[in-house]
Amino acid sequence: MAITLCAAYHCPSTEVKMKILISGSFWHGSLEESYAQAFESIGWTVFRFDWDQHAQSHPLAQMAFCEKLLRTRIADGVGKRLLSEVQTWQPDLLLIIKGKFVYPVVLREAKKILGDRPIVNFNPDSPWERENSSSRLLRAIPEYDAHFTWNSHLISRFLSEGAKSATYLPFAHDPTLHFPVPEREGKARFDAVFAGTCSAQRDKLLSRLVGCKIAIWGNGWDQSRLVPREWLMGKAVYGEDSTRLLALAPVALNILRPQNDGSHNMRTFEIPATRHAMLTTRSNEQSLLFAEGVEIECYASPEELLEKILALNRDPDRARQIALAGYERVREETYAKRARTMLDVLGFAK
Repeated sequence: MAITLCAAYHCPSTEVKMKILISGSFWHGSLEESYAQAFESIGWTVFRFDWDQHAQSHPLAQMAFCEKLLRTRIADGVGKRLLSEVQTWQPDLLLIIKGKFVYPVVLREAKKILGDRPIVNFNPDSPWERENSSSRLLRAIPEYDAHFTWNSHLISRFLSEGAKSATYLPFAHDPTLHFPVPEREGKARFDAVFAGTCSAQRDKLLSRLVGCKIAIWGNGWDQSRLVPREWLMGKAVYGEDSTRLLALAPVALNILRPQNDGSHNMRTFEIPATRHAMLTTRSNEQSLLFAEGVEIECYASPEELLEKILALNRDPDRARQIALAGYERVREETYAKRARTMLDVLGFAK
């Protein structure tokens, strides 16, 4: 659905600023906050609706963990607050990030308020991945004017589920969070760094890296049964804290989860933006985005992963060349650029 408007979203000098209301979870390092700041940087007025914060402040929130019905009532209450914000701010664009608990009727009521002004969804997960799905999320797909997805392979699925439109929009990096960090002086403390949530797949893969010293940060690794305990550095770190950890090794690992098979993830852009060499799961999308062996390195098996970690540690000059080339490839791939792409697709006049 293309909607033609007549204001200049790219021009900060425009007297009447365009307005966007973004619904999601806002915290330092969240995708929602990165998009909010991106739209502000291109001259839009941004209103933030923190769905999680409203849900947690609901009078029933303390009991919600016991009763599914209570969680539904909380979501209904938050949906009404969102409608109130839409009515108050009258945004030119409503962007809902993820929207796991947004009821379809809320979107229909918002559409009555907004008319031709678009309601858009960007989901950083797959709506059909069990862990991140809900009946509300799936039933709401046809209610949006447009869907944007980081995974090109999901476009046909969106359309088959009733989406009015679905457009590929890759992840990016936020320059305020992901930036070049100088290498540490002297010998690196580790052979590679990995920051990510524990899973059985990642636990098994990393445990195969015999002879390496890996530093791991992320949630759930206290449940690991396979990797050496001395590799576990702590819980998840975000934003610039995560960026600075990469300076502890010449190689940064990016292990795609099953839902990202064939595609990419947020780390795909974030790691090169720090000017560190990325060694990532080989995938079709990443092979289109980067030149393997020049801008990134890839692996398809535990043996190849181990071989390339050791090779990059033996040849630090080559690791630095890959890091620099990867950085040059992604330095312009920011969320401000993605915001402009979103606006172009929606038909906002330049």
